[in-house]
Parts: sequence; structure tokens; C-alpha cells
Amino acid sequence: MSLLYQDDVGVDIIIHTNNASIPGTATLNLLTEKPSGTTVSWSVSAPMVDYESGVITYTTVAGDLNEVGIYRLQVHGIFTDADEYSNIDTFTVRKRLSL
Repeated sequence: MSLLYQDDVGVDIIIHTNNASIPGTATLNLLTEKPSGTTVSWSVSAPMVDYESGVITYTTVAGDLNEVGIYRLQVHGIFTDADEYSNIDTFTVRKRLSL
């Protein structure tokens, strides 16, 4: 994985769900706990999901990576019959050098 830096925009976060049968009717979100402990939800739209492989590709936008430290990420799926949660994974966002 490439190093991530504070305020990076346009970074692809790729999640392998190992679920090749995600229904197109599911609502998916990425529950993201920032280093401060604040949890936010990043919406996942249909073009971000490869329904055959189960791979989700989320591209960061302004404000997503605004804190330095360890982020925790969990996929939350809302299906017609139940809510499902993935395992939690982590990644680190670093501070850029400055003059």
C-alpha cells in the first residue's frame, strides 16, 4: 500500500469483501473511525462496487483524511433481511513535512 498523507484527495481505498454475491439492492457504507475517535460514514454508490468480485473502491474526497494517525474502517451493509458488518481494518495517515 502507498503511504497516505493528511488531506490527500483522490486516493483509492480498496476493500476486498470476499463476498461475490452482494445484491445490487444493498446499501453500503464505510464506517470510518478517525484518530480523534469521531466516527463518520462514507457512502458507497453502485459504481464503486464490483458485484462479481465483491471489491469496493472508495475514492477519498476533501475532509476524509483530515486527521493524522490510525483510521479504523468497517463495511456496513444494509440488506432487505438484515444489517451486516465486516471485520475492522486499519490504515495510517501521516503528516507531511513542511518548511
